[in-house]
Amino acid sequence: MKVNDAISGGFFVLFAALVFYLTRDFRVMPGQNYGAAFFPRTIAGAMAVLGLVMVFQGVRNRGTEPWATAFDWIGSPRLVANFLLIVGILVFYILLSDWLGFPIAGFVCIFSMLMWLRGPGHWLGSLALSIAVVVALQYAFGEVLRVPLPWGLLQDYRW
Repeated sequence: MKVNDAISGGFFVLFAALVFYLTRDFRVMPGQNYGAAFFPRTIAGAMAVLGLVMVFQGVRNRGTEPWATAFDWIGSPRLVANFLLIVGILVFYILLSDWLGFPIAGFVCIFSMLMWLRGPGHWLGSLALSIAVVVALQYAFGEVLRVPLPWGLLQDYRW
């Protein structure tokens, strides 16, 4: 779906206003000239300015471009299935990752996507790749970036 830039720009401006509103209670850091709201508000300001530019461009091109056009891939059942698979995997991960844990939920998500996209003939490679990616991500987030991912059912086996 292609949406006119005026609509997209309007959403950017509204989102920037929301960020400004939600950062109103961020505290100023002692000993610093700026607080925790500085960077979100700087980004929100840039989004608002660029959103306004998009609104003006969209309004200017309104006569030559429609407000919205449908996706070209809607007519392809395979591409629609790809889209629905990604949405389903995201919903699965959001709902069950705390309980299952990242290693299990991440493996299910990656393995199911690889099986769908590569086909069942590559199941062994998809299995190995899924395990490698989950272990690498768990290590990268847990050890390198110090952002703990949920262990869920594997809590007793965490490293």
